[in-house]
Amino acid sequence: MNIARRPLLIGAAAAAMLGGTKRANAAPVVTVPIRLTDDRVLIEATFGGGRAFLLALDTGGQMGLINTGIAETLNLTKVGARRLKLSFGHTDYPIFQAKNVMLGERLRLETLEMGGIDRDLGDGAIGSLPAWVLTLADGEVDFDAGVWRAHGAGLPALSGATRFDKGIVQKGATADKKFLFADAALNGRSFRFGLDTGMPSVMRIYRKTAEAAGLWNAPRWSPAAPQGKTRMVRVDRLELAGATVEGAVIQMRDAVDWEEFDTGIIGLPILRLFNIATSNRDGALFLTRNRQAPQPARYNRAGLWVDRAGSGMVAGVVGAGSPAEKAGIKAGDRLSGMRFEELIRQTSGQVGTVLPLTVGQGGAARQVSLVLADYL
Repeated sequence: MNIARRPLLIGAAAAAMLGGTKRANAAPVVTVPIRLTDDRVLIEATFGGGRAFLLALDTGGQMGLINTGIAETLNLTKVGARRLKLSFGHTDYPIFQAKNVMLGERLRLETLEMGGIDRDLGDGAIGSLPAWVLTLADGEVDFDAGVWRAHGAGLPALSGATRFDKGIVQKGATADKKFLFADAALNGRSFRFGLDTGMPSVMRIYRKTAEAAGLWNAPRWSPAAPQGKTRMVRVDRLELAGATVEGAVIQMRDAVDWEEFDTGIIGLPILRLFNIATSNRDGALFLTRNRQAPQPARYNRAGLWVDRAGSGMVAGVVGAGSPAEKAGIKAGDRLSGMRFEELIRQTSGQVGTVLPLTVGQGGAARQVSLVLADYL
């Protein structure tokens, strides 16, 4: 199947390329294989008929991304630079233009612009596909079957699906800024959130939302990136599309990262529990609970954010109600006894793990056996 890149053209282009010129019941269903890992939704892609690479499907991304080294190896055309707000840096990135991009050997994008980054994205992905790719044709991402189906004649009836009107929203002047939204409730309070398959965290909300949900002043929280400014808290229940996830650990931030999602974002650990369908003809989104199981909570179980300080390290942020707080560690304390990299890795380890630390406060030092706990 061949699809034009520009979303402004998809009304005519997608209809023809999916068989819209034939009888509606003869329009094909194109099936693109996907691979679901703990942190990514992966699709194989080829550029100009070359070897296959993995790209992550990122429904929170406006633009595709690609490792700059790979882009140069593929001889992709550099067409300029653009300021992008990415999790690893808000700055100007080179923009490459890829042509004849085949997804899963079944769906062709005539042109795809991608921001060049200095890294892979994990799980073998050398880049990503942006949100607007899912709005080129009515379709469904089926995590149980491991496929993305594009329907030429429109979505079929979806048994058990919850419909969200205005679930596909254009945010901004350009037609490629289309994102997915759905209503979800935190501890019984409903909000509309962006849906981001590219975010490996369960959920991120901002201060206004957190205060409305009664979470901002939670008695227990754990610090997280960047610089310990994110607070991880546990919610009693998260309700989405008729399903309830109890005890989810989510992120809270004071400042909004992306203005398109000023309430908050639901990430892949929750979205993987639902098959996601888009009806681009009427801007509706459908979520259907699937057979995927919730993942275990991941967070800093020491409640301690550590910063480098020359050749040493210091406690940067200490979470409320955390093992670090109970051990009497305070922000600014000097820490030793473990290598920095090992300490960082261990803070998210198994419950009961002991971190042997020497804590310096003022002119004194004491030994602390910091025990990781599931304290949220």
